Amino acid sequence: MILSPQDVVLVSNRRMFPNDETRYFLGRVLASEDTLVKIEGYSFVRDLANGHVIKKDERRVKILSLASPGFLVYQLPSELQVDAAHIESQNGDAILVDDHGEWMNLAEHTHCGHF
Repeated sequence: MILSPQDVVLVSNRRMFPNDETRYFLGRVLASEDTLVKIEGYSFVRDLANGHVIKKDERRVKILSLASPGFLVYQLPSELQVDAAHIESQNGDAILVDDHGEWMNLAEHTHCGHF
């Protein structure tokens, strides 16, 4: 398996339809076998009241199939602090951050036409 225990991953649900909301799961790999991966971490969902992406308080364990076309899986540096991580909304972007700084821009658009 390409993922090892303690690897940090961000899983994004692939949007299938224009009105689908993007959901995220950030966590550490507990185990993996074939195309299955067991991850402990946190879910992130869009707050419909203000449009920001918020982290759910409770820790969860999810078992996902990496063979599913419904998931995009990103491996992040192991230094990322999963418990302290959150998503900040700024200038139309959604940035994954922790106590050490910014890790990934999650925006699904180009920046005013600039890359």
